[in-house]
This record gives sequence, C-alpha cells and structure tokens, in this order.
Amino acid sequence: MHVRFEARGVASELDLQPGTWTVGGAEDDGVRFPGLPPRLLELELGPSRSWVRCTRPLRVGRAVLEPGVRRWLLPEEPVRLSRSAQLRIAAVTEASGTLALVRSLLQPGTPLVCSAAAALVCVAGADAGTLFFLAGEATEVGRSPVCAVQLGDAAVSRRHLHLMRDAAGTHRVRDLGSRNRTRCNGRWLRSGRLLANGDVLAVGRSLLHYRREAPETSAPMETEGRRVSASETAPPAPPAAPSDAGDGRRSS
Repeated sequence: MHVRFEARGVASELDLQPGTWTVGGAEDDGVRFPGLPPRLLELELGPSRSWVRCTRPLRVGRAVLEPGVRRWLLPEEPVRLSRSAQLRIAAVTEASGTLALVRSLLQPGTPLVCSAAAALVCVAGADAGTLFFLAGEATEVGRSPVCAVQLGDAAVSRRHLHLMRDAAGTHRVRDLGSRNRTRCNGRWLRSGRLLANGDVLAVGRSLLHYRREAPETSAPMETEGRRVSASETAPPAPPAAPSDAGDGRRSS
C-alpha cells in the first residue's frame, strides 16, 4: 500500500505492507515523524481499504476525527498530522471517484454496478464501509425503514436528514429536527446547505462522505439508497514492520 507523507512541501512515499501501523514520533512507532506525539494515530492497511484511528483530534478530509473513532480512509483523503505535515493513502485503482469506491466495495466475482448518481459513503459508525447511491430527487436519511438511506446507528433519528437534488445534480441538505442535530464539515447545520464534493456530514455517531463524481461509464441504477457493501516535523523514518511483528505496536 502506497502512503504519501508531505511535510513542509516535501513529499515522501512509502510502500507499507498490509497490517496495522502506528504513526508518531516515538522510537517504536512503525512510521516515525520526529516532533509528533507518540502513537498519534493507527493505520489499518488492507488490500482494498484503509482505516484510521487517532489518539487526539485530527482533521481527516474536511472534518475533525475524534479520538478512538475508527474511520474508513478514502483514497487521496488527507490526514492532517500537524500544521506542516499530512499523509494520504494513494488510490488503489485508476480512478478515485464513485466508480472506484464501488469497485473497492464489491466482492470478487460480483457484477459491477456503475452509476453517475451522487452517493453517501458511510466512513464511520455502525454502517461504516457502506455506499448509498442518491438516485431520486428527494432522499431522506434516518433509522426508519421508510428512509431511502437507512442507518443502523442508534444515535440517528428516525427521520434525520433531507436531501434535495437540483437541476445541476447537486444536493441541498437540511436537518429534520433530529435530537442529536447534524454537523457539516464539523459545523452545526443550522439551515439548508448546498453540498460540495467531499463534504462530511456527522449524523449521530456516523460520518457520511458526500461524493459527486461521474464514473468512466454509466449503467442504469437499481434503487435509491442501494447498499453496495465499504509541532514541526521531518520526513518519516523508514518503516519497520506492522504491529503484528511483536515490536510493541497495537493491533486492533
């Protein structure tokens, strides 16, 4: 798995083996950045997906990830390690849009489902790793079976969010008076908001990543909401081995 580290405008690429790696400034961290706190975050690298969990709040993409939350890290999504350093997981396919996400979610041998529709990707929470296409003009998100995007998160209201698609294919989102309210890119959603590609909605204990990228080819959709399931720093020291090698790093 290719991991790109950027510090002070200088990029370094490492090819890490699948497994669980700690990233931080300690001597026993699998990938060490001098100046970072020890065990700042944990990377779980798999053949098609990568997950991240941090020990202090870090910005991942457009929203802050709280400590201890396991989050699916999408291709090329930045993880801010400090003011001057970040890391990204390189895309594992020729595209990093909706089609690439579908390919990474489908099991081997499963027919490829393509769509030019926008999608919500659940990257953290009870439904983490699930992709929901937004095919209709109006889509509701919540725990209720009547919602096109039904989540299993107990902290989500029965009818939590409403998304309306405009003529350009972009979605406007508004909260439906949910008890836990909603955040968009870390800020409270106080009124209707037009979503941009890459926006992150915090719904209950779940994080929904909004994707609006057309795939290379398109085919008819099946149903709306269809589940397809998934301080200053220096360049990093050379990697040692993933945590299952018994060198003191945690594994999940």
